[in-house]
Amino acid sequence: MPFTEGHKPVKRRPISEAAKRLEAKTKGAGKLKDKAQLKHILANANRGDCAERNIALIWFLFGSLTRITETCYLRVSDVFTKSGKLKMIFRMKAEYTKTGRSRDCALVLKQQRQALLDWRDRRLNDKAMLSDDGSYGGLRGDSYLFLSRSGKRWVSLAFNPKKYKTLDGIKETMVCSSMENYIRNLFKSCGAKNLSSHSGRKSTASLLSDAGIDYGVIQMVIGHISEDITDTYIIPDPKRLTNALNNLYPTVSAINGK
Repeated sequence: MPFTEGHKPVKRRPISEAAKRLEAKTKGAGKLKDKAQLKHILANANRGDCAERNIALIWFLFGSLTRITETCYLRVSDVFTKSGKLKMIFRMKAEYTKTGRSRDCALVLKQQRQALLDWRDRRLNDKAMLSDDGSYGGLRGDSYLFLSRSGKRWVSLAFNPKKYKTLDGIKETMVCSSMENYIRNLFKSCGAKNLSSHSGRKSTASLLSDAGIDYGVIQMVIGHISEDITDTYIIPDPKRLTNALNNLYPTVSAINGK
């Protein structure tokens, strides 16, 4: 389903439910205090030998509203066409997701696209899993989009089992703990102790609501089926994705002034 603006009436949630939704928003992952906090996070991520990867990874959380582990499951061919162009919409495959359901994700935020191209160039420069024929922007289409640094080499990320409680009992899933820990520690080092790898989804969903994006669009882009779950992510009474996303962080550069 394309991310286009429609002319349907805005879906308005009952005011009587507002207090319950606002209370629910304080539980679980926190959201950005303000956009200056995101600038601080990006500045700290732009350090060390994995800076380009880290910046691109963070922008996926805030720009495509992806979860950290499903982001780590992405392959180069999921976001790059064979001719090497970046997609505007990519498919988050069911086997990548926590819920086992696929969904379309936006890749339209300018800063996110620039950060991803910078990461691609870093991989090209380091000769990290390159394609034989120059397809997919020069990268192997079947390689993971994000890699781990081992000494002077880039290697595939590792995943490990994690158990969690659901309404149906205990379930086990494979997670990328190293990247979950990196994001959590990065936020903590920036003084954002209430943020987690889930905070990108929560922060951008709330900002989209502020920008007037239609409730149904937010529900679609965040990948929720239940309205009750979406309600815990966004401010009551959401209104009107490509243009809105690019207006969310106008004063935050992708990195290095680009």
